[in-house]
Formats: sequence, C-alpha cells, structure tokens
Amino acid sequence: MGDIRANINKMVVVAISMMCCFAYAAFGANGDKDSVNADKTDIEKAAKKVVEKAVKKTVEKVSEEAVEKAAEKAMEKATEEAVEAVEKAAEKVAEKVTEEAVEKAAEKAVEKAEEKAAQKAELRAKRPEGWWEPTNVNFFVFVIDIDKIDGAAQSFTANVFVRLNWKDKRLAHAGGVKTIPLTEVWNPDVLIVNRGGITQKSLPEVVKVSADGTVTYIQRYTGPLSQPLKLSKFPFDQHDFTIQFVSPGATPQEVQFAPAPAIRDPKIIGGAMYHELSLPDWKVTEYTAEVRPYKPTEDIEVAGFVFEFTAKRYTVYYVWQVIVPLILIVMMSWGSLYIDPSNAGAQIGVATSSMLTLIAYRFMLGNLIPRLPYMTRLDYFTLGSTFLVFLTLAEVIVTTNLALREKVKIAIEVDHWCRFAFPTVFILWSVWSLFL
Repeated sequence: MGDIRANINKMVVVAISMMCCFAYAAFGANGDKDSVNADKTDIEKAAKKVVEKAVKKTVEKVSEEAVEKAAEKAMEKATEEAVEAVEKAAEKVAEKVTEEAVEKAAEKAVEKAEEKAAQKAELRAKRPEGWWEPTNVNFFVFVIDIDKIDGAAQSFTANVFVRLNWKDKRLAHAGGVKTIPLTEVWNPDVLIVNRGGITQKSLPEVVKVSADGTVTYIQRYTGPLSQPLKLSKFPFDQHDFTIQFVSPGATPQEVQFAPAPAIRDPKIIGGAMYHELSLPDWKVTEYTAEVRPYKPTEDIEVAGFVFEFTAKRYTVYYVWQVIVPLILIVMMSWGSLYIDPSNAGAQIGVATSSMLTLIAYRFMLGNLIPRLPYMTRLDYFTLGSTFLVFLTLAEVIVTTNLALREKVKIAIEVDHWCRFAFPTVFILWSVWSLFL
C-alpha cells in the first residue's frame, strides 16, 4: 500500500505541473485573463481525467501485482500446508503400518512362544512312554561320607552322590552329548523323603542327553537326614540307617526304578560307600541299595528306592571313659568294708568320698550320654553302681553304730558278709544291664 500511495502522489504532481505549463502557455500567447481562467478550468478537468485514468491504471496495475503477490503467497502457504498435510498423513500412514507390522510380528512371536512353551510343557509333563507304559529309570547311589550320627536328635548327616539314567526318544538328535536344563525335560524329580533340614544340591540342575536319547542326571546331596533310633542298648548298639529316595506323584507302575552297575566296577550294583568315613565312634558293617517304594500310608505307594547301611557303635570309648571309672568308684567304696568297724571315721570317710566322687562323675556323664525319655543299658549300669555305693555307705553307718554299742563282733560279721554280697550283686547287675 505504501508503494501505491507514492505512485499516486507522483502522478498528481505531474498533472499539476502539466496544468501550470498549459496555463502559462495560454496566458503568454493570448494575454487574456478570462480565457486563461476558462482554459484553466478545462485544463483542470482534463488533468483530473488524466489523473483519474492514470490512478485507475496504476491502481489496476498495483492491484494486479498485489493480487499476484497475494496469490503467490497463498500458493506458497497452500503448498506448505499441503506438504505438511502430506507429511503428516505419510507419518500417520507409516505409524499405522509400523504398528500393524509390530502387532503382527508380536502376534507371531507370541504364537511361536506359546507353541514352544506348549511343546516344552508337554515334554516336561509327559513321560517318554506316555501314560500307557512305565518309564524305566536306573539309579546308582554313592555315599561319599557320613559326617555325623546324632542319636539324641535322631538324625545323621550324609554326603550322597546320585546318578539316574532313562531313555527319552523325543530327545534323540544327531551329534554328540547335549546339555539341557533339567526343567525343560521330563525327569523323575527325585527327592529325599527323610531329610531333616535343608538338603543342599552341589551340582548344576542339568541333564546330559546322548544321541540315542539316553538321559543322565547327576546330583550331589548334602544335609541332615532323620532316622528313628532305638537307643535302649546304648552303648552296645547298632542301627540301620536309610536314605529314602522317591519320585513324587509317580506310582511304582508308572516309574520303575532299577539298580544300575557302577561305571568303574560293574560288579557293584545299585550303590557303594567310601571306605573311609568321618565317623569317629561308628563303624559301618554293611550296606545295600535296592528298589523300595515309599508308603506314607497303607493306601498310598510312591515309586522310590533306598540306600541302607548298618553302623555299629565303637564301645571301647565308653568302656574306658564311663564303665571302668564307675567300676573303680564302686570298688573304692568297698574299701570301707575292710576297715575295722571301731574306726568309724575312716569307714565313713571312705564311703562318703566314694559317694561324692560318684555324684561328681555323674554330672560329667551328662555330656557323654544322650538324653532320652527311656533308660539305656548304660543308664541301668550307672543307676546300679550308684545304688551299690549308697548301700555301702548305709552299711558303714550301721556297722559304725553297732561298734559304738559295743557290738563289734556283729559289725565284723556284717562287713564279712557284705564283702561277698556286694561284689556278687554288682557283677550280676553289670552283666544283666550291659549284656542281657
């Protein structure tokens, strides 16, 4: 608009200049003022028309240019908006296509994952022979060590190596041995029933699969195992210890266990035990591994196998640490029977010392003898020894009283009789309590 106004102003100036020139020419030529005025009016009209035409042309020209510029700007703006719209539409289309592609890919991935998961689940849950035939599983148990046997706690700590073999044709493949996670294949899922606490597994939970589909599972179990023990013959006792393995949820008709030979020595079937164990006070006399289903109740039977060993307690320790000292204390009390009854102080001193020694010794035995709700052989022997020492003390008091009443002869006869009776009773009691 500024350009239009400038052009119009220029045209007005030009028109006025032309009018002045025409007026001057007319005045100079005729010298008539009225004529000049008349001509001036005509000239003004003509100039006005000229100006109007010029202005009209200029406006038209300027309008055309403005329209062209506006059209160009509108075209540019429309083009830009169209480009933006196209770009946005293209982006939306691309996003939609991408989303659809991603959704399809995700659906395919989910379907594939579900299919694989279903296959793995079937491979994990279904036995190799299906539901109509039993699965044969061979086992071999090797007891690496028996760390401890705790009679009072009714438990023992074992370190056991187990090898299981079975065949799964679904896992047959070309090539060598493959390692597969245990959770991805069917397995008997063997566990120890009589574990008494946390049983640790030392080896990875994997299986080795041969080309023909033979599956091998190896595991090492370490931990406390419970074992009911009847310690009434302590310390001359021996017990059978059992490690019971089961396949939870499987009956003997579904999973059939069978003992397998050792790899290095085929003569050893089912299981073996290391020849040097960590037990200081027990000796393993025999062991065996056999198929034995587990029966928690009369109506339920679970597929399983056992490793069983018999251990005998070393009695030498208890003989020298418990039994022999008790015998000496009892015999020490008998010394009062050989002292003259008239010497009451010496008799009572020996008998009392024996009694106090026995009481102190029994406190010490509390750390060696298991605490049980019933009596053992050693308990009966200890009780008999205590009773005889107390009986000796009572006899000394009686003979001393007789001597003080001047019945020394009777007191001596009582001592003589007790010298024979007390040892005889002690021997008979010892034989009955310890060996019968």
